[in-house]
Amino acid sequence: MIVEKEAAVSIRDRGLLYGDAIFETLRSYGGRPFMLRNHLERLMASAQTLRINTEYTADELERAVMHLLEVNKLRDAYIRITLSRGEGGEGLTPPETSDSTLFIENRPFRPYPDKLYKEGMRLIISDYRRSTTNPVTYHKTTNFLTAILARQEALRKGGQDAIFVNTDGDVCEGTVWNIFMVEDSRVVTPSLSANLLPGVTRKVVLKICGERDTTATEELFPASRLLEADEVFITNSLMEVMPVATIDNRKIGTKIPGKITRRLMEAYSKLTESIPLKGKTYL
Repeated sequence: MIVEKEAAVSIRDRGLLYGDAIFETLRSYGGRPFMLRNHLERLMASAQTLRINTEYTADELERAVMHLLEVNKLRDAYIRITLSRGEGGEGLTPPETSDSTLFIENRPFRPYPDKLYKEGMRLIISDYRRSTTNPVTYHKTTNFLTAILARQEALRKGGQDAIFVNTDGDVCEGTVWNIFMVEDSRVVTPSLSANLLPGVTRKVVLKICGERDTTATEELFPASRLLEADEVFITNSLMEVMPVATIDNRKIGTKIPGKITRRLMEAYSKLTESIPLKGKTYL
């Protein structure tokens, strides 16, 4: 372990040069990293698919995350685990074998402003289109340039963040979150076939819906359905469940947060308090 000011990455690291790296972000609540095992399993699965070597097991990474929280004496924390392919190779061609670069960081969690949960976020539909065939989208890589451009686009247009639509016209996800809508008390989220990251929080929300007899489906749908929805909300591990107030300056629903969104916000919050430090995971 080293202090942040002493941390350094080689200028030849492929994660720095080409975005040839994957990562996970999550929160700890009262010293309990929420859904840690699920995040680690996704990281390891992506590493295997993208052929990024790692000498560590999920169990070893879990112990390292817990130890770092203890050393830093953090309870409510932001946690990031980054795994790069490391150095080597000729240009874009990666080396057949290489020592990967792994680092884990945490810091005190800075929550989103309460005002956003009460009044909702202002979103736009980005002009940037997602490919329907890009296999990298299913993995949480460090290449976020398109998302950065979309966020800048949203700010220029008076929004706070952006929604991606793919080249077939189907809604995918946001810059750093998954998206849901409510139609006639039914929760709908884009199908993975739209080409989007299968978020851990997305899976949690779908399971909560199933446990509470709330119909939830995964579908392909155009952005026009979002504009006509009764409610829209977005999710990720840091923001949890966040209501949406407007899309392209068009008001969503009649109340923020909507009835079902509020229920899911409350259910998710309770769940973060109930998962034990170790043992069985929720998913």
